[in-house]
Amino acid sequence: MAPVASSGAAILRHGNLDGSATSWLEANWMFISLTFAIVGLGALAVRYPNRDPMWHGWLAPVMYCIHQTEEHAYDFRGWHYSFVPYLNEGFIGRAFAAACPDGEISCPMDPKMTLFVNAGAIWVGFGGCMLAAAVNPRFVFAGYLCWGTAIVNGLFGHLLPALLTLSYNPGCVQSAVMVPLGFYVISRSQRPKLCVANGFLFHAIAFGMGLNVILRARAPEAAVAVITVVMALLVPLAIAWRVDHPRDKFRPLFSDDSRLI
Repeated sequence: MAPVASSGAAILRHGNLDGSATSWLEANWMFISLTFAIVGLGALAVRYPNRDPMWHGWLAPVMYCIHQTEEHAYDFRGWHYSFVPYLNEGFIGRAFAAACPDGEISCPMDPKMTLFVNAGAIWVGFGGCMLAAAVNPRFVFAGYLCWGTAIVNGLFGHLLPALLTLSYNPGCVQSAVMVPLGFYVISRSQRPKLCVANGFLFHAIAFGMGLNVILRARAPEAAVAVITVVMALLVPLAIAWRVDHPRDKFRPLFSDDSRLI
């Protein structure tokens, strides 16, 4: 297999497991995420003095779009699309080796599945949760649940592997900011354990079941998009609908008279 430094480009050229060529969107969606992050940071900066649960909820998709940029656009080594080969050559690749054809570099993750998971989870899932919260405040807690998903991904998918191997992986630098920030946010939610549990549930079903459905049950790759949207959008909204609306424990760090409160 090609070295990790060049296999990102090789995977994009190679195409998808179903034989289709990599589409423009599959090759460039991460730059759309970067655009979302830049616009989102600007909008959050304008509203920074009025931080509340909605503000912190919208911070989750913005931070995760930055995370996607390091993973899939350019990492801190300057490598493009480096997270997919990192997964395929690492633990995930070994776990599904028996289901991958010999010599298939776009397995278990290919460009199409990568787009479905990332766009489904963050654009549709995280973003949809906050749009629902804007319509009905009863869904505000879904923003905290999204943070739980981000924490589990950053901690177990990036920071712990980096510490255990003493090596860089695409996304670990941003995770060093996202994970502590996420713990801060969910600590104010009154239900931090539920938030983290939702993160584990999302990864077990959307990622674990999704890969098994595609690789072992030979379902169309669109199935992983459906599973991801259900777990990133519908499940958090259902949980938020069932729990009591959390009190707003967020307060600005400095009051109007600039004294610490």
